[in-house]
Amino acid sequence: MSYHLVDFVNPKKNNFDFDKLIIGKKIKTAQNNSKYYIYYNDGTPKEIYIRLPIIRLIYLLDNYKYNQISLPIYPSWDETSKFLKFIKKLEEYIKKYFSNNKEWTSLINKKKLLNFIKIRINNDVKITSNIKNKKISLSDFKINGQIDTVIKLSFIWANSGKIGLSSQMYQIKYLAPPDQLDINFIDTDTDTEDNNVLNYNQPKQHTQSEQSNQLKRIPPQIILKGIPSMKDLENAIKGLKPIKN
Repeated sequence: MSYHLVDFVNPKKNNFDFDKLIIGKKIKTAQNNSKYYIYYNDGTPKEIYIRLPIIRLIYLLDNYKYNQISLPIYPSWDETSKFLKFIKKLEEYIKKYFSNNKEWTSLINKKKLLNFIKIRINNDVKITSNIKNKKISLSDFKINGQIDTVIKLSFIWANSGKIGLSSQMYQIKYLAPPDQLDINFIDTDTDTEDNNVLNYNQPKQHTQSEQSNQLKRIPPQIILKGIPSMKDLENAIKGLKPIKN
């Protein structure tokens, strides 16, 4: 099965024609539960994946329950706003296919002025990061880190009273904050730069030969003339003659 990716990190690739959405026939999963698989018909039916805008973590993600997380869409800026509008439009489009009186449950819910998206997550989710030489899990994620995520829109679920869209986490790339990467903004790593700092903070020490060469470059009259003593000044004053007007 091929795929169609709606990419909100690369806006030029987030094209989606709602008229190409395919909703499959009802599949009963339990006595009162059922699901409808959805696809994107771009020549052939394709599974739908969405790459979310880069999100900054304001909560830890390792305390989820029932294999589901509520991911805050944060911060609020142009791309996150476009993503939220897309989900809203997609859900409105899907609801047109169902004429029953079931309550629609959105992927997006709002709490304390923040928008959250509900995502199912399994233990085998693909996780990578910019931390070198270390295998990363959700427990390594820190507040103020960032995540680049891809979710899969699996199917539409329905029970006796409600209906909604299901999403599943497919891939996460964790972008660690500077302190976790041990980034040093002040000290440098190269010997040349270290020497420059040392030379800037300490006066240059000259060798004896360098001092001798410097003396040779000083004009003779400056070298010969020393600082006059008090006796020299007194004799000079006695030798002064009064000035006639």
